[in-house]
Amino acid sequence: MIGSAFMLMFVGMSVVFIFLVLLNLAMSLLAYCTRGHTSREQAALAEEELARKRKKKISTDTGDIVTQTAVISAAVHAFRST
Repeated sequence: MIGSAFMLMFVGMSVVFIFLVLLNLAMSLLAYCTRGHTSREQAALAEEELARKRKKKISTDTGDIVTQTAVISAAVHAFRST
């Protein structure tokens, strides 16, 4: 009875181990096959991120000046109207 329990445990663990090894091999094969596409996609994402940073830097530089001007003029107007 205990012998058959150990045999069942061994068979179950072996099946799980073989499944995990095959899953790992399949994922490695998929990563190898899509390596070119992945590198092109990463380059495009990096380029898009740089463009977004450049655009954000330019817009925030002018946006801060416009915001400060609006705040100062509103404060001056509020001071003069009282």
